[in-house]
Amino acid sequence: MKGSFNMQDKLKPILNKVNKKMKAEDLKKYYEQARVSAVRFNKQMTNSFNSFGAKMAKAGIPANAVSIAGFVIGLLAINFISLQMYATGLLFILINRLCDGLDGAIARKTKITDYGVFLDAVLDYVFYAGVIFAFALANPLQNAVAASFLLFAFTSSACAMLAYAVIAYKNSQNRELLNNSPFYLGGVAQGSETLIALVLMCVLPGWFMQLAIVFGVLGLVKALTIVVAAYYNFVIAARKPGKTDKNA
Repeated sequence: MKGSFNMQDKLKPILNKVNKKMKAEDLKKYYEQARVSAVRFNKQMTNSFNSFGAKMAKAGIPANAVSIAGFVIGLLAINFISLQMYATGLLFILINRLCDGLDGAIARKTKITDYGVFLDAVLDYVFYAGVIFAFALANPLQNAVAASFLLFAFTSSACAMLAYAVIAYKNSQNRELLNNSPFYLGGVAQGSETLIALVLMCVLPGWFMQLAIVFGVLGLVKALTIVVAAYYNFVIAARKPGKTDKNA
């Protein structure tokens, strides 16, 4: 049809040009540059949090109080998102995440307690689930199914991680054993990736369904890798020479 717009035809010359220029070596180089930049940025942010956290600890501000304050701020984010006030909700999400970084920095300068670690993890999980629920409330007809899928994936990943932590603690194993497992994808659907997803959902609320499905799939992939890693560490690795079964 004359005058019709064919997206595939329009993009074909561009894609051909990209395919010629972007070789596998180039993609590997760009990925490595992005990874190095991310590590450098994360280190700078950690140093900033530690510096400010040290000042707060010196002022006598307890880490648990910062965790609770951050959670209350997170509840405000949930409220504003449910009212379709996404920009305001995003602002409170970022403040919540700042508090989440500061409470750990304060704890490292004072004393890391079991209850503090427990409280931080519980409040984080409840906050993340609440934000997803808020998007379902904001637009039930469009977002409810996608939000339900994302909550399913999120719960699966969280349960797998927590169950692994319980057994690892029982066997006196540390987190590095999971991170070093050949089957665990440590950089998938973690704190940074979750924050990026929430930011994108607030900036592009009309794309919530697509974003929720993508991030939900990543969450399920992470849950699966934890299950496989658990089998490897708790069953296969335990059978290797030099390993003793504590329960025997």
